[in-house]
Amino acid sequence: MKKKIFAVFLAALMALQLTGCGGKAHMTNTDTEENSDIGSSEKSADASDGEETEEIRYQDDYYEYVNQNLLEKIELSATDAHWDWFGELSAVVSDEMSDIIKDIVNDEAVYQKGSSEQKIKDLYECISNTENRNNTGLGPLKPYMDGIRNAETIDEYVNALAKLSGDYGFSSIVGGYTVMQDRADSGRYAVYLMYADTLIGKEYIEGAGTQEYVNLYLDYINDMLTEFGMNKADAQKGTESIETLLRSICESSLATEQLYDPELTYNVFDKDELKQLYTNVDVDSMLKTLRIDGQDKYVVMDVGQAKKINSLLVDENLQALKDYSTFVLLNDVAEYTTEEYAGLKEDMDNALYGITQKWDDETKHMRLTQDLLPWDFGEMYVREHFSQEDKENVEQMIGLILDEYEKIIMRQEWLSDDTKKKAVRKLETMQIKIGYPDEWPPQKDMMQIVPVSEGGSLLSNLLTSMQVSIEDSLNRIEIPVDKSEWEAPPQEINAYYSPQNNEIVFPAAILQAPFYDSGRSDAANLGGIGYIIAHEVSHAFDSSGSLYDEYGNYNIWWTDEERAEYERLSQSIVDYYNGYEMMGVPVNGELTLMENIADLGAVTCITDIIGDDKEALDAAFGQMAYNWASEDTASYMMYLLNTDTHSPNKIRVNAVLSSCDAFYEIYDIDENDGMYVAPQERVGIWR
Repeated sequence: MKKKIFAVFLAALMALQLTGCGGKAHMTNTDTEENSDIGSSEKSADASDGEETEEIRYQDDYYEYVNQNLLEKIELSATDAHWDWFGELSAVVSDEMSDIIKDIVNDEAVYQKGSSEQKIKDLYECISNTENRNNTGLGPLKPYMDGIRNAETIDEYVNALAKLSGDYGFSSIVGGYTVMQDRADSGRYAVYLMYADTLIGKEYIEGAGTQEYVNLYLDYINDMLTEFGMNKADAQKGTESIETLLRSICESSLATEQLYDPELTYNVFDKDELKQLYTNVDVDSMLKTLRIDGQDKYVVMDVGQAKKINSLLVDENLQALKDYSTFVLLNDVAEYTTEEYAGLKEDMDNALYGITQKWDDETKHMRLTQDLLPWDFGEMYVREHFSQEDKENVEQMIGLILDEYEKIIMRQEWLSDDTKKKAVRKLETMQIKIGYPDEWPPQKDMMQIVPVSEGGSLLSNLLTSMQVSIEDSLNRIEIPVDKSEWEAPPQEINAYYSPQNNEIVFPAAILQAPFYDSGRSDAANLGGIGYIIAHEVSHAFDSSGSLYDEYGNYNIWWTDEERAEYERLSQSIVDYYNGYEMMGVPVNGELTLMENIADLGAVTCITDIIGDDKEALDAAFGQMAYNWASEDTASYMMYLLNTDTHSPNKIRVNAVLSSCDAFYEIYDIDENDGMYVAPQERVGIWR
């Protein structure tokens, strides 16, 4: 559980912490100013305890300068790997929802069948009843597991996987699919054949400094197979064969950053072409079992990996394949089954992230209840916490940002007039979703909970939720896309851009401090939620989003010359971020390119809106840096460096501001300072 500093420190820190670099401390919750001696001595006094600490100069490390008081107060608890404001606010929301759960569970009232209260009460009982969970074991999944374990041929093995995927959506090697908007025609749905589960992931398997984590994961595989009932020799042999398959699969798989590139992942096949791709699979039988036969197109997301999988689907690999799929299923359902499986899964995750203590049972039970009923809790959250006034204020800010982005696009000399018009059209047609959907998604009512008294269990209710998702997906295949639907529930602390809907989405819960505060200055809010809005708008023109037109269709709308210049600018951003490091490990500029483009575009947008008002720029920069404050265990930082498409938060601040001309215009930074980057080396596409 996240260490809760929110209630204790937030008001004080918001006043204390957001110290700008222009000689004044901006107390962003009141906009009160007070004098501060910045850079006047080598030591400074900590405001909380009077101890002298080494001065951090904003000229050398703006992130640390702004956040030093806050970060001194953040101590990760033994149950935490990471702290940031997104997680902090998520924990606060979760606690609020947990209070609702407690009230409902402790109420002796009998709730109407199908009501949110009935579902919450009965689901919590299923989750907290460990005796029921232990007795259920794999329960309703046992016939599916038996089908995998008892397969005597590749055809029988693939059929067992297809049956499991078709009924519940679990996928391991082959047979996984998802229904999403067609990238070439965003108004209809298409079937995408998913890639294999690469377990700990390609980046860990192939990383130079990650093999100790791979070894931990292999021990985890061994322990899971042993818990499943294999003897010591078979479990060890199974682990070794899984590792061999895994390394072979990863070698032929796309890297994480490549999965966002439609040029690599939008590969259209008809059924006959699928048969040529999967020569060792009865494709007709597989598609029929999956209930997705009869489609005129199937999109294969990783063709190289699919070819490798096909080559591995041979009799000599049958036992290894069965062991692989056995482990994947055990891993997928571990936290929903017995205490032993759940404990092994939690121990592995904690070791991977550097966590030294498990959550208490009640916290885990509360979180699982919320996870399985996101829309029921979303409706409750909106009733208690959503402000229509805040929504209107943020909508006005979005209008400013979209207008400013149009100006940014129009001044790009490397773009033709025709391309500029298309880019502006993309801004003009961008959907804006704030708060919560006008209509709750059908999954909310489709998801029903069966209590223990009627034979239900945590696992059986998980499977119900997965069946709901499968049925909802299959129902969509033949109908037009409804672009008014929401993917994120309103209590989620998040914001995102969807290229296929050409929309920016801000769930209700993100409209709170420190990201947004109606009592704060416009400049501070521009540096807070405004920066996040501009970041999401920038995603419409990042290395992936720029490949989609205003309708959300994958469509290259640039000239060849413009695309070449875009790629040149992108490479300069890759090279720039490759020069930054955390814990001695370089940032992966390729992996983080999309997010870096969006960050750089966002800072251009908000500084252009503010103009040459130095106090306002100071407030905006300070708020932006404060929003990205974070603490991580070393193991979790390694995880982020290998898998996260965002740069580490400290670099998201310092690298962005070091490439922002306005940053230099208001602060006295020169060639001798750590934040200095020569003008010709500053990067960005939308400048």
